[in-house]
Parts: sequence; structure tokens; C-alpha cells
Amino acid sequence: MPDLSVIISSGGVYHAYHAARGATEAGCLRRFIVGIYNPREEGIDPRLIRKVRLPNWIGQGIQRLPGPNSAYLSYLVRDNLFDLLASRHLAPVDVFHGWNHMSLYSLRRARQLGARVMIERSSTHPVVQERILREEFERFGVPYPGGMRWLMGKHVQEYEEADAIAVPSAFVARTLVEQGIPEKKLRLVHLGFAPTRFYPAPKPDDVFRVLFVGLITLRKGIPYLLEAFKRLNLPDAELVLVGAKAPDSRVFLPSYENSYRHVPFVPQEELPALYHSGSVFVLPSLEEGFGMVAYEAAACGLPVIVTENVGATIRDGQDGFVIPIRDPDALAERLLRLYQDENLRRAMGESARQYVQRFTWQAYHQEIVGHYRALAGK
Repeated sequence: MPDLSVIISSGGVYHAYHAARGATEAGCLRRFIVGIYNPREEGIDPRLIRKVRLPNWIGQGIQRLPGPNSAYLSYLVRDNLFDLLASRHLAPVDVFHGWNHMSLYSLRRARQLGARVMIERSSTHPVVQERILREEFERFGVPYPGGMRWLMGKHVQEYEEADAIAVPSAFVARTLVEQGIPEKKLRLVHLGFAPTRFYPAPKPDDVFRVLFVGLITLRKGIPYLLEAFKRLNLPDAELVLVGAKAPDSRVFLPSYENSYRHVPFVPQEELPALYHSGSVFVLPSLEEGFGMVAYEAAACGLPVIVTENVGATIRDGQDGFVIPIRDPDALAERLLRLYQDENLRRAMGESARQYVQRFTWQAYHQEIVGHYRALAGK
């Protein structure tokens, strides 16, 4: 088989390290350009890593500035600076794989050096993302920060100039096609989980425990989960929200002060134990490109409830339930069914566990390298 050479470039962590591990296993990684370097990550030759850490440090400083648009300003500065500096580390290869909004200057340089270009888009199209979030902010009377508009042009230009766009779900693909991206450019690559870390274990108590893991924010649909759980008022049950509170959470959390337990942070190595304590996992997001936590919970044997706008391909009625966004009635009805029927809960949890075994990181490695080869014609 002809040799294949790949450069991967990402200013954030995301799943770039997994892509680099897959390329390493296939013997095709030429260089891995990173904005956030984690020396604990294994499986990548450190001699191939190029660290571009200054943009992230500057971005962190900008995020501390007051104002609703500080995060968007930090992305604007961080991503563009990373892109410019990363472009200096390029070399002639078959494929350049860069992350969206961090790769326009790099992909142009890679093209000059003869590479084919794949751009990674893990979330919905930015136009769709902004529309959904703006609607939600208006529903709750929160001024919507307009900084997203600063970022859109570069996002879209990268889609235009790339040879291929990697997406993690059919939901993301659909939003891109709706916004005019040719379907033939899209490459579906399922993200994964680590089966050596996430597997079933006995539940330590009899409490019906509903789990959510992620940023506590309007985007994640948390008000609808809180409302559903509060309406049910179930005995021997609790709702546990695990994650940091976003600033916009102030508009809905006070109304549900005694309806949930908040855990600000759980280290990655302790997540399996958290899932083992649960009865059902809920990801009620208004838009979610993939929802990796849903697969981790499923791998631990939990039935999963997600919305139609979550990219995780949970099979409705088999592995849990798929419900519309912004629908506390539907969510409450599904929670009540799982609360009342332990056999259903166990059956769905086992079905979910078996189903997600196809979505391991090892499977992702093989899939992404297959797309590299197809793109390079090798």
C-alpha cells in the first residue's frame, strides 16, 4: 500500500489527540500541531509534536475581560493567531487535517505544498447554532451576545476551500447541507469512548438518580430537564447536574433551587463511578454535534434520553428515548416510565451498552485514517 503522510493541526484539545493516535497507529502522522499540549496523552511520538501555546494563553487572558462578548473575542484572537503560527510548521504531505476556525491560513499553505485538505466541524453550522441560541436567549429574556458574527466568515470560508469536511453525526451534516454545503464534501466520522474505562458496575444504592454531565447552560436545555423533574416530584429520586455553571444559568437555576444537586466538577478518571451511581442519563441539548457523554453513560449500562438535536445516534425505544427539544412534558413522561419500570430500565441500559460498542476510539482511528486514504487517493 502506498505511503500516506498526514499533518493534524488543532488549537484546542477536542478529539485531535485521538486523530493523531489513529494516524500514528497507521504510520502516517508526519506532524501534530497543538495549541494545548498534554504530556499525559500517549500513543504519539513526541518528536512529531509542534507546540503553539501562546495563542491559548492570550485567549485565556481575554476571556477574563468583562462583557458578554469576551469569549468570542478570545476565540477570534486565539484561533487566528494559532492559525498563522501553525502555518509555519507545515511541510509537504498528502493530507492536512485542521480544526474549524483555526485553519484557513494553514489550509492555504498546505495546498501550496500539495496537500489535500480536511476541515473538522464538530458542531452544527454556525448560522444554525446562532439561530437556535438566539431564540433561546430571547425566550428567557437574556441579551444575546453578538460576537458569534465575528467568527462566521472564517468558518464558512474554510468550508468553501476544503476538499472535505469531517462531521461527527448526521445531525451536523444535515445543518451544513441546509446552509448550502455540498453533501459530497462531508465525511461522517463517529467519535468514540474508551471501553477499558467505561463499562457497567453494580449501582451502590436504590435511589432513582437522573444524571446530566456538561456545562449548565441554556444551550444544553437544562431548564426543561429541571422543569420535568420538578413536575414529577418522585420519592427516592434525585437529579444530579455535573458541570460548571454558565453565566446564563442565573436566569433559570434560582427557580429550581431545591430540585437538584449540583456537582461543579468530576475528574475524568472518576466519571465511570458517577455513571455507575445513576439510573438514567439525560442530554436535553438544543444543539449538540455529538454528545460523547451520552455514549460514555450508555457504555456503563445506563438508558439514555437525548433530544433530536443531539448527534448521538441513540435508538428511540431501544437504548432509551429521543424527544423534541424544549419539551418538558415528553421528558417527564419518559423519566416516569423508566422510574416505574425497572425491567425496562435494565433492558434499555443493556441495549445501549451493546449498541455503543461499535463507537470506540479504536473504531474512530480506523475510520479517520480510511478517510485520509480516500482523500489522498491511496
